[in-house]
Amino acid sequence: MTKFVLPIFCFFTFSFQSLAQHDFDDLYESNATFKDYIESNMADYQLFGKESVLEIEIKSDFKKLNSKKDTSKYQKAVIKYAFNDTVTIHRKIGIKARGNFRRANCNYPPLKLNFPKKKVKLDMLKSFDKMKMVGNCQSGSTYEQYLLSEYYVYKMLNILTDSSFRVRLIKVNYYDTGKKRGKVESQRYAFIIEPTKAMADRLARHIDENTSFHYGQFPPENRHLVTLFNYMIGNTDFSILARHNMKTIMPNEESNYILPLAIPYDFDYCGMVDPPYAIPADILPIDDITQRLFRGPCEPFEDYQPTLAKFQSNKNQLYDLIGSSTLLNKSTKQRMTGYLDSFYEIVDDEKRLKKELTVNCK
Repeated sequence: MTKFVLPIFCFFTFSFQSLAQHDFDDLYESNATFKDYIESNMADYQLFGKESVLEIEIKSDFKKLNSKKDTSKYQKAVIKYAFNDTVTIHRKIGIKARGNFRRANCNYPPLKLNFPKKKVKLDMLKSFDKMKMVGNCQSGSTYEQYLLSEYYVYKMLNILTDSSFRVRLIKVNYYDTGKKRGKVESQRYAFIIEPTKAMADRLARHIDENTSFHYGQFPPENRHLVTLFNYMIGNTDFSILARHNMKTIMPNEESNYILPLAIPYDFDYCGMVDPPYAIPADILPIDDITQRLFRGPCEPFEDYQPTLAKFQSNKNQLYDLIGSSTLLNKSTKQRMTGYLDSFYEIVDDEKRLKKELTVNCK
């Protein structure tokens, strides 16, 4: 199993008074004490195994980034992270805006961070390359709550299955080099998403982007959980077969029996988050994204029972995730738990649930 670690996001309390401002790879290569410490404490550096909020700085010309028409090219940026009081890491990276809708409609579009890997000395880091970062669409506390809501939707899926993208909450200081030098343009929450290859490696699988599948080739526990989860959060902006907001991964070992797994992502367009820019597609028979619509395959109702049981057994944990948050405000907690309430009311009403899963199935 590949463990995903980052040189710029490692926490430790080991003090190197004379090594401040050095690059991680240089320290790892030239300082035996540093190298030994890192290698003996590698388990502590799992980026997506921690719940604490990471604080970083990103310097770039964000005015230029937001005005770019060609979004295929990366723009130069510098990312900075302090290990502790004595060791600070600087790394030159590339950034670009991503996400078609949010690029066009958000003042702060999501970013893709491109880390150079040719000079990486530590073998465990050499597969690391690009990472998605999701930030606030607009400034202000309201949009911050939308961002945090989507972050917790990812965490809900993590509770229900390991076959999901892990996320890590970060606080970013944005330095806009296109404006007054040295000025912090803003400080905002964001979250980073586990790279697809790292997720696939963790699950002993590989990415498949080309093979055509039908629903029956996905294990029932996978396809049922993906479709019911999206129904729970009120998300219709996905497709397992078309790979829309969906990745497909395959087993690494050769087998005559194909068992692909569908891994969903990108949940800002769901009723659980309910941002003002999200509207359902015209072809769907709903008027608002808070209206649930089941988008799964047509299968016997009884076949869904094992997956429904998983939602029931994890019910308290899902509620606790929202209720125990110190970042969500009271209004957001009430909205999200209320939306969960309405899902479990349907699940507890067998006649209504059976209708929901069979009338609009595909």
